[in-house]
Amino acid sequence: MRSPWFPRVFLGLAAILLIAAILSLSVGTGGPKPVNVTGEEAVQELIGGVQQDGAYIGSPDAPVTIGVFNDLQCSTCRGYELHTIDPLIGEYARGDSVRLEFHNFSLGATDTTVAAYAAVAAGVQDSEWQFVDLFFRNQGQAGPRGVTPQFLNDIANTQTVGINTTQWNGDRGSAAVKARVDSDAKLAADLSLPAQPAAVVTGPGGTRKLIESPSKAAIDSAVAAVS
Repeated sequence: MRSPWFPRVFLGLAAILLIAAILSLSVGTGGPKPVNVTGEEAVQELIGGVQQDGAYIGSPDAPVTIGVFNDLQCSTCRGYELHTIDPLIGEYARGDSVRLEFHNFSLGATDTTVAAYAAVAAGVQDSEWQFVDLFFRNQGQAGPRGVTPQFLNDIANTQTVGINTTQWNGDRGSAAVKARVDSDAKLAADLSLPAQPAAVVTGPGGTRKLIESPSKAAIDSAVAAVS
């Protein structure tokens, strides 16, 4: 004789399996995937210990500033940041003659505003350059239609960025962060910059505007000219 508990156990197991299947469909392939963040060691070696203040990296007393205009979500801008701007950081940021300033400049088809807010919010805690560099190194995981909250959170939560993410989440929606991003866009428009990475070098000897992905050699020459 079959136990009266058998149907109940069977139905219970069936219910558990059904719930598991529903969760799998709703969270599985369609849900946000954690980012396998790479490049932390390289970013730490490049930037770790360098003085920062918001969008600036390098000595606040430096007479020359290199203003970098680039787009976190522009796929062709990734190589420019890593192969031209990073060497400039390596050469100048630990000295006392030149500092760099990052400007969010929308260049690609993907709206850069969400990523820009995240980077500027990291800058409130003086980690904007770590966020920017690590973002570019992992940009391929951001997706063709723009970043996901998962991607931004995974970058922000790295030891290399090293920020209080509760504060960062609040700052992303702040008026001050929005104003900074809007100011970057206005400055790029006022300078009539074409839709490519650019650099504006300012010092005692004047200002040099370099457009169309200027080379490190061109930026070095501008630094020498305005120093």
